[in-house]
Amino acid sequence: MLAYLVNFILAFSSLSLTAGMLITLLAPPGGKKGYCSLFIALACGVTAGAVAYPVAIRQESLTAVRTVLHAAALVAALLNGGAIFLPAGRSRGIAAICRAAALFFTALLAAVAGFSFSAFIAKQSISSGSVLNTELILNIGGVLAGLFLTASFVPLTAYVGSKSGREAVKVALLLISLLLAVQWSADILLGLMRLEMVELTSARVSVVAKVGKYARFFPYVEALVAASLSFVFFLKRTVIPKEELAAMDKAERRKVRSRVMLEGRWLNCVLASVLIVLGVLLYHDLYASRPPRISKPLNLKPDANGLIRVKIDDLADGNLHRYSHVTDDGHVVRFFMINRSGGKKIGVVYDACMMCGDMGYIQEKNEVICIACNVRIFVPSIGKAGGCNPIPLAHKVEGGYVVVSAEELDKGARYFSEVVTVKVKDPVSGREMVSRDAPQRYEYKGRTYFFESEETMEKFEAAPEKFIGNREARYFRVQGYRES
Repeated sequence: MLAYLVNFILAFSSLSLTAGMLITLLAPPGGKKGYCSLFIALACGVTAGAVAYPVAIRQESLTAVRTVLHAAALVAALLNGGAIFLPAGRSRGIAAICRAAALFFTALLAAVAGFSFSAFIAKQSISSGSVLNTELILNIGGVLAGLFLTASFVPLTAYVGSKSGREAVKVALLLISLLLAVQWSADILLGLMRLEMVELTSARVSVVAKVGKYARFFPYVEALVAASLSFVFFLKRTVIPKEELAAMDKAERRKVRSRVMLEGRWLNCVLASVLIVLGVLLYHDLYASRPPRISKPLNLKPDANGLIRVKIDDLADGNLHRYSHVTDDGHVVRFFMINRSGGKKIGVVYDACMMCGDMGYIQEKNEVICIACNVRIFVPSIGKAGGCNPIPLAHKVEGGYVVVSAEELDKGARYFSEVVTVKVKDPVSGREMVSRDAPQRYEYKGRTYFFESEETMEKFEAAPEKFIGNREARYFRVQGYRES
């Protein structure tokens, strides 16, 4: 639901604010009926954009259609921006030109919004099933909530804009148009590079990347523009002194108070809408859209025999218990244990996937989820090899303990990318040093060895077994699952 609500706001917020401000600037002849053309342009634009996306997909011309659409919208924005700043004392011809530019801009902006939201729907199915279910109801609810929020901005912006003055509305509209123009220009440049109509250069890619990075803040700026118009409206409102109010007759006094209350309600509605939109966007960006994170592992150290022991009773709750072990060369090896059946069947695995790497796993009820690819694994299957299952870890169950050897954990060190600073010894001279400050290092059988000088490293390279014995090589993910 939240994804549909947020993406609807992102797609249509610019359109609703722009439509509200254009209503303020283009008081058409014919009263309220004159606004019909603006809403017809809006409806036609949304429909055209929504239809254009699936057609572009079928014709395999998505990049070309998006680029042309954004180019047309950019031209419309420039034409409208120039038209609204024409001299105030306009003839009928100039007024008609301004109105045509506004309608053209509204239609193109609506088409971009419809195209954008259609792209989101195509990428994220509105329901995983073909029948009515909770997911479908929630997602439709998100769309309806977004529709209500963005649609409410049209009359709210129009009213606040009419009270703030034409110059304030012009500045606000110009700012929103400028933000859209920057974003569309970057999209056009990217499209032209993809179509090989413009040479691909690092400078151009950098420009597109920077605009894309900061474009996610544009909806916040738009919401603040609406709030700024409200602030201008608040400053420009007519304040009648108490003495003058007391001198009025009752009927006139009631009219004044009614007007003040009405203005206050409109102002409160605008601010409430802005706060809701900002709250939804902030919640999505700061919390809901963040990728899941693994819990902090408990670091365990082996005993004198090189064994790590975990009580089976500590695993009785059926939850995922995450641990870590630091090897002698500083690799952090994560593993977890989970009671698979409610009895004494314990799944013991590396916290890594042979296919996806070491992003790890999280638990959700009776499923363990691979963070990298979101594959859900039934808890009773933890400990089995294959697919996105976590890599099995050799272990024993002895006297109420799950026993894992540090040697076995060391074999899986290359499944993980995290390395910390540790104290190490030069295997040739025996000198102790800090791994980070070691002058020389050498990789052998997947392990890193540290040396105090180039001389000792050369001796090690000539005959490694002489100094470390015949140690087994560490496992690598590219080798696939290695059963002990």
